[in-house]
Amino acid sequence: MTLTDYFNSLKEKVSPADLQGIDTKINFDLKGKNMFVTVKDNHIDVSEGVADGAEVNITVKEDDLLSIIQGNTNPMMAMMMGKLKISNPGAMMKYAKILGLM
Repeated sequence: MTLTDYFNSLKEKVSPADLQGIDTKINFDLKGKNMFVTVKDNHIDVSEGVADGAEVNITVKEDDLLSIIQGNTNPMMAMMMGKLKISNPGAMMKYAKILGLM
């Protein structure tokens, strides 16, 4: 799996029912590439770039994010080791499951 596969699969993996009541933007700074996820009206969308007014900003190397997504690295350990930085961990906890990060 590549990160492109991961981001492209979010629309198919996430049920609209799981997105009910969520209105947010999440930025991913992948150290060389920027992506953002928008959730609104029970719909998830993925775009390249940086979203203004994002609720959560995630900074992580592409390889480390893939390792987390594939279940090889514990997200909490990655945070403690400084490999994963999250600007708003409390908000991210609400979204981690729908993004497949937990």
